[in-house]
Amino acid sequence: MRSALVLAALLTTSLFAQPSADDLARRTIAAQAGSAWEKARYFAFTFDVDRGGQRVASFPQRWDRYTGDYRVSGKDQQGRNFLVIMNTNTKKGQAWINFLPAKDEQLEEMLTLGYRRFINDTYWLLMPLKMLDPGVHRTYDGEKVEGGKTYDVVHLSFDSGVGLTSSDQYWAWINRDGGLVEEWQMKLQGSKPEDAPLVVLFHDFKTVGGLKISTAREVVGKNQTVRLDDLVVTSDVPKDAFAAP
Repeated sequence: MRSALVLAALLTTSLFAQPSADDLARRTIAAQAGSAWEKARYFAFTFDVDRGGQRVASFPQRWDRYTGDYRVSGKDQQGRNFLVIMNTNTKKGQAWINFLPAKDEQLEEMLTLGYRRFINDTYWLLMPLKMLDPGVHRTYDGEKVEGGKTYDVVHLSFDSGVGLTSSDQYWAWINRDGGLVEEWQMKLQGSKPEDAPLVVLFHDFKTVGGLKISTAREVVGKNQTVRLDDLVVTSDVPKDAFAAP
């Protein structure tokens, strides 16, 4: 009888010792932003992609998190210079291709490109701080030990219609010591069940505007790094940040 009670007590302790996915997400947001998150209104950064030691893409961006105003430039898949200034809530705005105003179908094409860059690039920038967003589901996926560190892994899935690829699945590896997400694994929409997740390692953490953000993300096995360069985070929006050229 006593052995049964001891076993029951141990099982109960183990059950209650398992961390809540929501609590882990809240701990991460507190560790990486805390009260600074509410004041973080204006973001400027460049989404750079390096592959094989060469820069293959670069997209300077500005975003007003409160209003949805957004600006992005770079080269499209056809190698044309583009600039998009839009509102991500209304999906309306202006665009230029090779420094000439885009109209009609070209404008729609550029606004679609701008919105896709916004969804992708700001999520790479802020993923750890968006784990409690509406439409995101969190489950605890266990404890992992890697490189002498202990991680709590939170699995993220999404309601239909969230983002552009709501069937994506992510795993956030949260360092138990500091609460930072140091690894991100993903299975993207369209991948096969047997496909291994893509692994992204977070490096070069910097504190900008009170937010602690990894500014270099190594895509394991792809010889590729995503860099979040020229990062600015402020509570005020610079004058003419979204003015037309």
